Amino acid sequence: MPRSVVLSYFEPRELATIVAAVRRAHLPQGTPLFIGSYGVGDRIAARVHELPHARYAPMFHIQPGWFWERRRLAKDLERQLLARSPRATHLAGPLPPLTQLLRLPSATRVTWGVELGSRFRDMLRAAAIAETWQLDEIVAECAGAQGRQYRELTRGVLRGLTYGRPGLGDRTQRGLVWWAKTALVLPSRAITPELSAFWTMLDRASIHLIGEEYPDFAGDPRAAARRGAAGHERLRRGGPVRQKLARKYVSGLTPGFRLEPGLGGNVRGLPHDEAERWRTQYLRARAAAGVSGFAEFNFRFENSPAAVVNELLRELAAVV
Repeated sequence: MPRSVVLSYFEPRELATIVAAVRRAHLPQGTPLFIGSYGVGDRIAARVHELPHARYAPMFHIQPGWFWERRRLAKDLERQLLARSPRATHLAGPLPPLTQLLRLPSATRVTWGVELGSRFRDMLRAAAIAETWQLDEIVAECAGAQGRQYRELTRGVLRGLTYGRPGLGDRTQRGLVWWAKTALVLPSRAITPELSAFWTMLDRASIHLIGEEYPDFAGDPRAAARRGAAGHERLRRGGPVRQKLARKYVSGLTPGFRLEPGLGGNVRGLPHDEAERWRTQYLRARAAAGVSGFAEFNFRFENSPAAVVNELLRELAAVV
């Protein structure tokens, strides 16, 4: 079975270039291919589905925004939900502000997380055009001073996204979970009941766990690949659930020419062909280490020209 390929974060106008590059690259037959950006759109889904075996995977993020404002269900579905789950009436309005949410009792925080994830599923259900989803992301704070609180919120969101609202007919739908680079230390933490619940939910929710390695294209790419593998190796050294997640692990990076804080790439200003050779060697090294796929994030601006995307997909076709 070929490794998976995930292509994420682009403007709608950039998708035609990505689809054309996938066609030119001739990925191995049966390569699992996931494509999506923030938001859900009919035209994007239609273009993704032009590619054989491609799955449309819209992206959602946990940060406060539109989904935090209120539950948005059609009136008949809201009535159906409340008839089956009367307590859901208390979750129809705004989520508490994040600072307050982090101070609430654990069970309340998880409940709000489930509601937020269910709101993501509400959009997917209404559109009925997506095979799966992406969650951006397991944030750095999950490994910080308030790590338990952030993990509980994230665990709830994953549960809501994965199981949706069974009272409205939702079935289990697993997705792709992005993992912030600075949170990749978490698998080495000693197990606790709360962490055990977090790992279990993450496993149940995920088709793949995408480690945001985002290397700087500098120095020896093989050495950079070994550094990038640290989070993956921590999962491998963990208990049975973390080892299972390690088998789902996907290496995450960017095309490398749109430089933004934290995303790595061609930070030393190498000529394009040298930067591409560096990236090729990194991909080969991570493939040799046994990752289950590769995810590329951010096809905007300098990462969007056809020449850049074509070369990237050619490189990916060679390692999956």
